[in-house]
Order: sequence, then C-alpha cells, then structure tokens
Amino acid sequence: MPFSLLIVLAVFCLYNFVMEVYISMSFIVPGRRKNPYDQPGWTQHDIGYGGKSLRVVINAQKEPSPLLILIHGWRSSSASVGDRGEWFVNRGWHVALIELPSHGASDTVEMWTAYRSMQAIKAVCAQLGTIIPSESVTSATYYGHSIGGFIGLRLLTDTEFHASGHNMEALILESPMTMYSPILDEISDSLKVPSFLMNAYRKRLIDTFNATVPGGASFTSVDQFDLPKWGVPDVPVLCIQAEPDERLGMKHFLLLKNSYDNDAQRSLLTCHLLKGLSHAGARISAERNNLIEDWLTQKA
Repeated sequence: MPFSLLIVLAVFCLYNFVMEVYISMSFIVPGRRKNPYDQPGWTQHDIGYGGKSLRVVINAQKEPSPLLILIHGWRSSSASVGDRGEWFVNRGWHVALIELPSHGASDTVEMWTAYRSMQAIKAVCAQLGTIIPSESVTSATYYGHSIGGFIGLRLLTDTEFHASGHNMEALILESPMTMYSPILDEISDSLKVPSFLMNAYRKRLIDTFNATVPGGASFTSVDQFDLPKWGVPDVPVLCIQAEPDERLGMKHFLLLKNSYDNDAQRSLLTCHLLKGLSHAGARISAERNNLIEDWLTQKA
C-alpha cells in the first residue's frame, strides 16, 4: 500500500476515533440514583416497556377523580416531587409519580435521551388502566418539572398519548426546559470540541441519536429539539417559573412565551414568575400551590 494512502487511512481512523469519543461522552448519564418516594398511602409499581421497566409510585382515590401524571427533573426521582403529589392527593386527585429511565428505581438504559424517556413514559401511561381503571378517572393532567416539562411538551402533541384511557386535558410546567441547543453547547464546550469539527460533530450526534431510538427516528437538525419545533401542545398550559432560574436561566421560559405568542394559541398559556422559588429543591411552596389552585379553578 502506498505510504500516502497509509497516511490518509491513519488520519481517517484518527478522525473517526476522536468523533466517536466526543459522541460517546455527549450522551451523559444521570449518575448517582436517588430513592423513590415512599410514604403511607402510596404504592410502588414496576411497569414494563420494551424489555425495561419504569418505577411508578401511585396514590389512587376510592371515588372517580382527576388523574395527575407527575414527572420529576434531571438527576432526581419521584421523591423530589412527592410533596407536590401529596398536595394534589389532598385535593382528591389520583396521582402517578413516574421515574424516568436510569433514575430512581427505574431500569437503566444504555444511552439516555429525553426522547427515549418520552417513549417510555408513553408506553407506561398506556398501561396505567390496570392500576387506575379508566372509569375511575374523570380527566387527566400532566405536570412536569424541568426536563419533565420538556418531555411533556412533546408528549402532549402526540394524539396517541393517554393515561388510563384519557388524553391529557391540561399541562402544568415548573421551570421547564424548552430547548436542547444550549445544553448541547454546554456539553460541546466542556468537551472542547474544535469549531472546525462542530458541524460534523452535530450531524454525527443526531445520526447516532436516531439510531438509538427504538423503531428509529428521522431528526435532521438540532433546532428540532427546541420549541416550537419540539412541540407546542394545544391544551391549557400553566407555567410556574423560578426567577431567577439558577440552573437553566430565563431563556427557556422566554422561548416558551414566544412559542405561544400567536393568535391561535396565546390564550392557552398562563405564566407566573416566582422570586421565592428555586429551580431545584423547592418541594414545598405555598405561593406556587395557590397559583395552581387558582388556575385549576378558573380552568374548570
């Protein structure tokens, strides 16, 4: 083999090796697990999907009642939203706290993404009727904190998404993530991906992501993971936003507002900025709960 061809081959192999290292390090894993919510009146369930299972912590009413699907944030567990769930239970709601893949007591997935988590939640919610029968549910609402909200924004644009046979009638967001672009920028900056490799890096990242989705996916650009392309549900939406947001900043909130700033959907979004609320750890907030109660009353 000519020496020049060996050089070309070596450079090509090195390029692919470097790119694969960048890609493998870009799919960050949640890390240390946190325990599920475990309090009297709540039951623990492992519901299967695609050979894996998610831990679902449920408190069901004895009479027909509204159902709340409550999803925690990144690197948390159902315990981080348990007090929020208790607030709804005390007002006569069924509540299902669902732990994301690789979080809490849910099974680990080899390559974690919000999209794969969304698919898992959809599959698990479709089976909730075995625990909370459809006839005991009067309506269904989704509540997502941080990345749980990001997942909900996509899920509620899917007409096939339901829980106990009921489509979601409303969406509650708390300090939601609304775009992946700045997260990817953080990752690429931490990996020190050279600017001349950025386009190729992003393309390979998306190709790798598509290949990991069960059944495949057809994403072609990073902006498809940002609002409005990611998903703008056509249901009443309440957003309770920490101000300032020490983790995500305010750009995610502003994008949410801009995505609903049109004649067809402007009236669907209600927003409140809370200076006393932090992005993480604010499990009990009387002000937040009062705003949710007022919104639910007005919506009814």
